[in-house]
Amino acid sequence: MAKKSIPNFKTEAEELAFWDTHRIQDYDDGPATDVIWDIKPQRKERISLRLEPSVVKDLKELAAKHDTRYQTLARGLIKRGIRELQQAD
Repeated sequence: MAKKSIPNFKTEAEELAFWDTHRIQDYDDGPATDVIWDIKPQRKERISLRLEPSVVKDLKELAAKHDTRYQTLARGLIKRGIRELQQAD
């Protein structure tokens, strides 16, 4: 049976409602390679990071688009960048 396409969701609430009534097995082609499973979150360390106002503005706009906080988005982007650099070595 052909796998169905996962729709694009406007909000996290919309996505959660969708998965309450659908099975991932009907959509998934296997394990995702770019997901970081943070099952047991580590204690976070506070740092000071100076960014240009335009970067903060862009982060906030993107975060709002993806229904998340801009700090969470920034942390995820930093993690992704680190992982990509590590894999390139």
